[in-house]
Amino acid sequence: MVLIFFSAGCSNSEGPVAPPGNIVLTQKSAGLVSAGNSFTFNLLKKIPDSQGHNLLVSPLSISLAFSMALNGADGTTKSAIISALGLGELTVDEINQIYFDLVNALKKTDSNVILNIANSIWIRKTYPVLDAFIATNKKFYDAQVLALDFDQAALAVINNWVNEKTNSKIPTILDQISADEIMFLINAIYFNGKWEVQFEKPNTVNGAFTLSSGSLVTVPYMKIKEQYGYSEQTGYRALKMPYGRGKFEMVMLLPDAGTSADQLMNQLDPVSWSNLKTALSAKSKVDVWLPRFKFSWESDMNDILSSLGMTVAFSKTEANFSKINATDQLFITKVKHKTFIDVNEEGTEAAAVTSIGIGVTSVGPGGPEFHASRPFLFFITEEDTGAILFAGKVENPLLSN
Repeated sequence: MVLIFFSAGCSNSEGPVAPPGNIVLTQKSAGLVSAGNSFTFNLLKKIPDSQGHNLLVSPLSISLAFSMALNGADGTTKSAIISALGLGELTVDEINQIYFDLVNALKKTDSNVILNIANSIWIRKTYPVLDAFIATNKKFYDAQVLALDFDQAALAVINNWVNEKTNSKIPTILDQISADEIMFLINAIYFNGKWEVQFEKPNTVNGAFTLSSGSLVTVPYMKIKEQYGYSEQTGYRALKMPYGRGKFEMVMLLPDAGTSADQLMNQLDPVSWSNLKTALSAKSKVDVWLPRFKFSWESDMNDILSSLGMTVAFSKTEANFSKINATDQLFITKVKHKTFIDVNEEGTEAAAVTSIGIGVTSVGPGGPEFHASRPFLFFITEEDTGAILFAGKVENPLLSN
């Protein structure tokens, strides 16, 4: 294995707070981040028509859950998962090592931002699982592994774990456990970042927000004039607002009037994203109006992921998870994804949970303006790696779900 990331500048000694450490990427680790961002844009385009509705996904959460599943997959199932995630140039061993280093680096890069990433594997009691599958996921994903009687009590235990790891922002992930389900692979992410420069609450005022339908709603606008990364692109303008000590940031894309957020979303790809991130390195004093918004989102992801080329993993007859159990025919029963976000004057709180069920067949003036007064896109990213943690769309700041 090759060490992929190095995180510098962290100290436990008392004294002045050290500047945030930089994350240095090798070629292979940069390739994984690039693939993850490509997966983000492919995923957004495959989600059914969401015009008029808010949207939020965590590509990192989905990728981590499926990377755990990869350690149990083989044959065309393994190939299909790797292809759907855009990781075709990497081996499973390399994926494990890179994610291990990436997660640890992301957690340490900014002490002023809370980023918790947790993984777990829940197994039906007495169901035999190969030791290598468990050991690998414990080693590289720090997965908590627990065998339970898959009854109502187990449902409560699993959901309590999700509630705890997301700081109560996502109370549950499972509604029921089917008779044929023998395992759940779950990833949970919790993010809490204060703006590097916070909005002042007395400056928040109500104003009109134009919906996709052309109707107007009244929303609370947070206002600030500050130096930010800003760029005017063909069809939209972009703003980068940092959290904490500047390693994490929210990138917002506001389409020009007459262009919908969905249309802009469909134009995004890794090349345009990379070019935009470069353009946002230039700072301007920007007059920002940003609506407060708070909402949750959830979806069963089977059809979406199948459309990205992962169909075989859901097939009761063709899926190959023989590295979990070598004798039974295992398949993915369902993939559930839940997210939450709260953006206010102080900063942003966000959470995501991905659950993969495994079943067995036998069982203003003076500068530019960024007034987000119509539907817009947003991304929470890390500066050094470019990794996208969350990606979303605000169609109506007043919608909560």
